[in-house]
Amino acid sequence: MSEMNIPRPLARHIIEVLGSFGTPPSRGIQHFNVGNRSLLDALDEYYFSSYLQDGGAAYKMVVGDYGSGKSHFLYCLRDVAWARNFAVAKVDLSPVETPYNDQKKVYEAVASNLIWHETEEAISDETGLLRFLEGTLTRIVGGNLSLETLTNPLYRGLVDTLEMTPVDSPAYQAAVLATFDALVREQEERLGALTRWLMGESTSPADTKILREVGVTGKINKPNAFRMLRSLCQVIRALSYSGLILLFDEVDRMASVGGRAEKLATDTLREVIDRTREDLPGAMFVYAVPPQFINDVVPKYPALQQRVRAPGRFSRVNHFSPLINLDHLDMDEDDLMLAIGEKLIPIYEVAFEAQLDHTIQRANAVILANVARDVFLDVSHRRLFVKSFVVELARQHHQGQHTITETEAQALLRGQVDTLSGGETPPY
Repeated sequence: MSEMNIPRPLARHIIEVLGSFGTPPSRGIQHFNVGNRSLLDALDEYYFSSYLQDGGAAYKMVVGDYGSGKSHFLYCLRDVAWARNFAVAKVDLSPVETPYNDQKKVYEAVASNLIWHETEEAISDETGLLRFLEGTLTRIVGGNLSLETLTNPLYRGLVDTLEMTPVDSPAYQAAVLATFDALVREQEERLGALTRWLMGESTSPADTKILREVGVTGKINKPNAFRMLRSLCQVIRALSYSGLILLFDEVDRMASVGGRAEKLATDTLREVIDRTREDLPGAMFVYAVPPQFINDVVPKYPALQQRVRAPGRFSRVNHFSPLINLDHLDMDEDDLMLAIGEKLIPIYEVAFEAQLDHTIQRANAVILANVARDVFLDVSHRRLFVKSFVVELARQHHQGQHTITETEAQALLRGQVDTLSGGETPPY
């Protein structure tokens, strides 16, 4: 059995998700990531470890066909951001909704999808602004919350820092301070009112009375939504994070919206880009789209096109370009899929306490990769390869190992085509 340094439950999670759906798992992505190191290193060097930390802001567009690995790449960016002590919000949008028809919905999407990240790899992360604030508070004071926390020097230092930090919206600043106090005092009713306000939800007259008692007036609405997002960024930096990374995965929907909704969405997207560059300290907005969005939608809107077009794709020597093209990775397609396969073999072994013949399974990876690329031209062959290879590892584990033929590979791949999940695709 493999001695790969990965917890068995995490290995099982990776194999289960890839084998069942072909989509990237939310945890453990680094254990089988290949092909994008130069892009991640350039982003880390020029943004995560430097410019953003100093209060700069930026936006990037991750461009790739269905199955080229946009979701996977966003997970990789998330992990790089966490390693540099950034807060991260990852927003996965369905094919029938977008926040770009309303600035308030952009804020709500970020607040709802802000991730509280546990450093223990095997523990699932949770989302939501309240959970993020609660986790941050608990981590800073170094233990469980109680009334004694109110006199803890670490807590007093946190409150003093937040009170002295310039925040655009005094109401937002007051709401966060009151949330910490309510968490410590276990004031559930007050905490509920504050949470609804911070999430941009409707508040009742009773909520309004509670909010006024702690200095929170007004509400989060469309006209002030970006001011509130800026306030959130300022609060996050006051809490000793490096900044905020906004990862929006459109799941290939924006290329087919059309009509007035398309214009409204692109106008708001343009404003998000502008606000990120000008108003959000320490923030990076990353938006994953298919090539059709860049080629067909963007040219219809000159104001957006001016912000998106670039003389070349993002790289270490051209890190100013906003376009990160996943068709141009560190290795060619054949080597890429083989490298993925080689990483999945030991993960499978850990997951099921198996012993596989790596020579045979490497050969099977080569055959499956070649057939997936050459025969299934209209299918996301990277994703198809990954799902099929995991299924084949299981079959070989239980029924005996052998090098498959091209005929067997075609039958296996054909059988997996109709089972692929309709969501975004994995690596690679």
